[in-house]
Amino acid sequence: MDTLNVHIPNMKSIGRILPLYVIIVFCIILVSCKKTNPTIDPLASEKSYLYDIMTDIYYWYREVPNVRSESIATLEDYFEALLSPKDRWSWMIDGQSWVNSEAGISTTYGMNLAQATEYYNDYGIRVRYVFPNSPMSDNGVERGHELTHLNDIPVMNLIRDQIYNSVINRVTNKFTFKDREGLSYSFTATQRTINTRSYLSEPKVFTNVEFPGLPYSVGYFNYYTFNENMLEDIDEIMEMFYNADIKELILDLRYNGGGSGTATDLLGSYIAPQESNGKIFYRRRHNYRYSQWDNIESSISRIVRKENSLNIDRLIILTSKGTASASELIINGLSPLMEVVQIGMTTYGKPNGMYVLPYPRNNYTNPSYIFQPICFYSVNSVGFGDYEDGLQPDYLRYDDLYHDFGIEEDLIKASLTFITTGTIPSLPPPTRSSGSNLSGGKIMTDEESPNYGKYYVIPPK
Repeated sequence: MDTLNVHIPNMKSIGRILPLYVIIVFCIILVSCKKTNPTIDPLASEKSYLYDIMTDIYYWYREVPNVRSESIATLEDYFEALLSPKDRWSWMIDGQSWVNSEAGISTTYGMNLAQATEYYNDYGIRVRYVFPNSPMSDNGVERGHELTHLNDIPVMNLIRDQIYNSVINRVTNKFTFKDREGLSYSFTATQRTINTRSYLSEPKVFTNVEFPGLPYSVGYFNYYTFNENMLEDIDEIMEMFYNADIKELILDLRYNGGGSGTATDLLGSYIAPQESNGKIFYRRRHNYRYSQWDNIESSISRIVRKENSLNIDRLIILTSKGTASASELIINGLSPLMEVVQIGMTTYGKPNGMYVLPYPRNNYTNPSYIFQPICFYSVNSVGFGDYEDGLQPDYLRYDDLYHDFGIEEDLIKASLTFITTGTIPSLPPPTRSSGSNLSGGKIMTDEESPNYGKYYVIPPK
């Protein structure tokens, strides 16, 4: 029988090689541990907080997708991953941007641009509005002026080459405009930090001097944003209208994407008639977990008339696709309480609102992030609040980008004509182009950007 020869080292040899075995095994353990213990997620705390609110107070909390937070690099992407497929409204923002926005601080050229493609079929890029004390206002740019060149290059070429956005967002540009009379002018401007107000143009009181046949004084208020830090704007303007004894108000919300519930409540209380005092303006409808909040007083807004509340029975509201959220709430909330006439285009369609949820928790002064998930729907005193497709106008009119805000601007002129005669005039001629037509050469407006529209409040304690 064959013999199996096995060499067995002596104890002295084992003593020499044992440390080497120990080192090798220890290294294997270290490598194994490194593979089975991933790097700590630097956003783990923020993601945990976000997940908690999205599976709790978020309106569609039952529909939050099950995703692995550690596999998503940014907090913004994780937030988007948690949204219900039904949700096109929730949004988040970094804390400093939120603080600046609420203070009306932004770095900008100070203008808003759009195209009158609907009805007028005009692809010329025209100014919708200009903020006072901005680089644009300093250079005489006004509503209705047409942007023709950037840095001596036709803007239509920039759109065609798909570089328009990157060029116009540069810090410094040379601009060429045509004014409303067709005269060209150029200048170079640099973006700077400006302070905006909550309205776009000075409030006006129209009489039969400005508009012959007008039976009484009519107020015009072009309200831009429901800003809780600018409530004095509402107070001062409503006092002016009260002292002027206006009998009707034209409230221009064409470019108002919403804002604070506090400002919404204040404006509604100034406008609603005397007999509505104490009546429900609107109420909030929450998810199943928070349904007990539906009937608490902080979820019910009531009309509380002020010292200078107006004495009007009818309200005319000018609307566009940019009329969203808190602006729509004004229309829907006041409609059961008084006659509301909507002139313009169908609104954005945002019948719901957000609670402001900062991270760190309850830090509203210096937050790192602000989350605004949809947490409730707002319904009026007769229970209506489902208008995801927008609120349709009583009289269809298209935004007139060819005149400044005044009696020649089509929606304002149509409103004053309606007050004077009881009828709406015919639409103006549809062809108003200056030759700047480029099929498909469309720029994106604010209301076409993601997460447009906001109605927000602080959650009940």
